[in-house]
Amino acid sequence: MFKKFRKRKAVAPQSQAHSLPVAPTEDHRRLMQLLCYSNPFAASQPIEPNPAHPADFVDDDYQPYKWIFDALGVELDAAEVRDALKKDTSPIPATINREGYSGDRHLEYWVDGFAAYKQLTAMAATYGVRGGNYFDFGGSTGRVFRHFHFQSQDWKVWSSDFKMTSVDWNLLHFPNDIMAFQGVYFPFLPIEDRTFDLISAMSVFTHIDETETSWLLELRRIMKPDGIAIITIHNDDTWLNMNPMLREVIEKYSPELAAHSTLPPGRSVSNFRFDDPYRCNTFHSDDYIRTQWGRFFEVKAIINRASGAQAAVILKKPA
Repeated sequence: MFKKFRKRKAVAPQSQAHSLPVAPTEDHRRLMQLLCYSNPFAASQPIEPNPAHPADFVDDDYQPYKWIFDALGVELDAAEVRDALKKDTSPIPATINREGYSGDRHLEYWVDGFAAYKQLTAMAATYGVRGGNYFDFGGSTGRVFRHFHFQSQDWKVWSSDFKMTSVDWNLLHFPNDIMAFQGVYFPFLPIEDRTFDLISAMSVFTHIDETETSWLLELRRIMKPDGIAIITIHNDDTWLNMNPMLREVIEKYSPELAAHSTLPPGRSVSNFRFDDPYRCNTFHSDDYIRTQWGRFFEVKAIINRASGAQAAVILKKPA
C-alpha cells in the first residue's frame, strides 16, 4: 500500500488566490460567539455581593409563601421548610445574578426553588424515578438544583448554563460535588451517553427556536433508558392565560401573532431582539408537542400551569 501511494501521480496544487488570511468581520465574530462562547451580554454582568443566606430566614413566618406551594400543587410544611433552610449552606445570589427571580425578596426566591424541587421530585416519582443523576439544563445560579443537593442524599447534581457569570457564581459558591459547567449555544453537551435519570429544563425551551430538535436529541442521548425529562413550555393554555407583561412583548414585536385569539397550530416564535440568542419567546401547541416531540420521546403528560403560566411536559426515553 505504501509503494502504491508513493507512485501516485502528483496533483497540481489548487490556486491559493482565496486562501490568504482575512480579518474576521463583525458577523464572523458574532457567529463564533453564537456557536462556541458564552453569552457576551451576561459576561459583562458583574457578580454582586450575596445579600443573604438561607439560615438568615429560619425564624421567619413562611405562611406568606403558601401561594407558591399552592400554585405548584405542593403542601407547605413549616417545619420542613425550617429544616431545609438549615441544611442549605450556600448563599442566596443577588437579584442581578439570578435572572431577576423574586426581585429583592430573597426568602421568596429560596422558597420558590424549594417548592419547585418538591414538585419535580414528586412528578419524577410518579414515573418510577426517585434518585440518581439529575441534570438542571439551563439551571442559572441554582434556584432549583441547589435543593436537589442540599435536601436529599438521593441525587447527584449537574447543571449547565450558557451565561458565564452564572456559571462563575456556581463555581464560587456551591460545593465541589455539584457538577456545574459552562454550556454553549450550539447543541452539544460534553456528557456521556445514558447518564441521567432525571433532567429538567425550566423556562429554557420557551426561548429556543431553530436548534430545538437538536437540543431535544442531545437530552435524549444523555438520558438513561426509562429516564424522565420535565420541560416547561408556553402552550395553548399559556396563550389563553398569558400574563400582561408577556402579552405586551408579543403585541409589540409580533402583532400578527398577537392577533390570534388562540395559539396557532405548530410552533410560533416571537423575536424580541436580534443581537443575542436569548432573543425570542417560543410557543408550542399541545398537538405539536405530541406529534413532533413525540418523534423522540414518549410524551407522558402535558400539565397546564405547572410552573406559573407555563405547562410542564413530561418526556420518557423509550427503553
